[in-house]
Amino acid sequence: MLDIVFPDKNEAALIARAQTLGIKELVLAYDNPALFHTGSAPIKITNALVANPAGIERARNKTKTVLLRSSERDLHTVEHTPPAMLFDLEASPRHDALHQRASGLNHILARECAKKGVTVVFSVRSLLESHGERRSQLLGRIAQNISICRKYKVPMKIASFAKSPAGMRNPEDLKSLFVVLGMHPSEAIQALQ
Repeated sequence: MLDIVFPDKNEAALIARAQTLGIKELVLAYDNPALFHTGSAPIKITNALVANPAGIERARNKTKTVLLRSSERDLHTVEHTPPAMLFDLEASPRHDALHQRASGLNHILARECAKKGVTVVFSVRSLLESHGERRSQLLGRIAQNISICRKYKVPMKIASFAKSPAGMRNPEDLKSLFVVLGMHPSEAIQALQ
């Protein structure tokens, strides 16, 4: 099992919590490569860099795993300088239409992600931090993105994106949640690998 977290000088606590949850690999995502984790750990640790669309090439020189937070320029970025992973697609501020949600992913972007090997990552933290109508909106957008990713064979990942050990979740709980949201159980297991 794999999880992606955003440490804030609490790497040791996150690693200990990952061990408790049975997570075999932890991806530590940073905004600055100077903060990369260099110590040893009982589980596999990978450093990742969160880049903006203009800084993907520079980020690739620092690490193999480059994360990109969704923006209005997703299609252009994926076409020209594809990151390893694209996340927060569901966080679009646009309003949902009557028959289609503004989920941040459409058939054109999905086809390009599949062609370039860009993985779409679903964040559990965004669900946990939202309340009321916003949470139900995010759940619907995630469900729509899952069906689009399945149709166009876009690789998917599920991650907690926790900032603290308390935000990390059991992989079995994440699998159950995403099966309810429309993933096939085998897809959910693959998305947690």
